[in-house]
Amino acid sequence: MAQTLNLKIKDFKEALDRLKEALNQEKNEFIRDSVIKRFEFAFELAWKSAKLYLRDLEGVEIFSPKDCWRELRKNNLLTDEETEIFLAMTDERNSIVHTYDQKFSEALEKKIRDDYYSRLNNLFQAMEKNAK
Repeated sequence: MAQTLNLKIKDFKEALDRLKEALNQEKNEFIRDSVIKRFEFAFELAWKSAKLYLRDLEGVEIFSPKDCWRELRKNNLLTDEETEIFLAMTDERNSIVHTYDQKFSEALEKKIRDDYYSRLNNLFQAMEKNAK
């Protein structure tokens, strides 16, 4: 079990690295779209890693991202503020596939740059530390 969790956390880290690579590029429409797509990958790996973390280390089965964030809060891996941000992040991740609006894309890219990337990275670090 722990091996699967560690592999998933490693995949999460690689997705974060790829997101950071996109964030470090000069901004343009193509890079904005790349940032958003890489955010999607990182988000998916974040919640799936957290799901395994909760199952393997806390004995809790989770079936949705929002329940995952709430359970991480109960287990002190997220603060109240971070939980609210992750819940909002989930809503925006869900909106990506249904929204084709340039203003939404620009606003989401800004949130990823200004806040979401660092929140995801902090979650990775906490899970990596506790999974060892």
